[in-house]
Amino acid sequence: MRERFCRNLKVTGFSAAISFLSFVPALAECRSALNSPEWPQIARAIGSAQLCEQLPLGPNHTARFQVMSVDICSLPNGASSLVAKALLTCESSSDSLFQTPPLEGEVVATVTLDIGACRITDANIQISGELGALLSGLEETQQFARDWAQSQLTRLCRLR
Repeated sequence: MRERFCRNLKVTGFSAAISFLSFVPALAECRSALNSPEWPQIARAIGSAQLCEQLPLGPNHTARFQVMSVDICSLPNGASSLVAKALLTCESSSDSLFQTPPLEGEVVATVTLDIGACRITDANIQISGELGALLSGLEETQQFARDWAQSQLTRLCRLR
């Protein structure tokens, strides 16, 4: 029984490591932003995302955006990448024409940035579940994510 538990634990750990590494370019040096002195500013910036408000109908109000992890990686080319994972709950606002049950999804945002130039060079957002299907169906979701990330980076750069 113990041997089976240890084998399952190793497989789970290996799977988690592979999953994390798929988001981080090779040879990157990464650290969690959750313990950095800049975390309160980063958390406020991330918490201001209003993804649900992009939906024209239905659950178009962000009820919860809970950040689970934020990893910042220094890349060999001098750029940095940021991988943020959050839980998102969208619900219908009180004045919505159609009231729908809340929808939840996990958001994984991967952003490559040039901190010296205070510029986003690449951004991608993945949202799981039914919520992801709704938001991914909107052509402007990726551009919204990129524009929002750039605006938040610009704001954070001004605080330096």
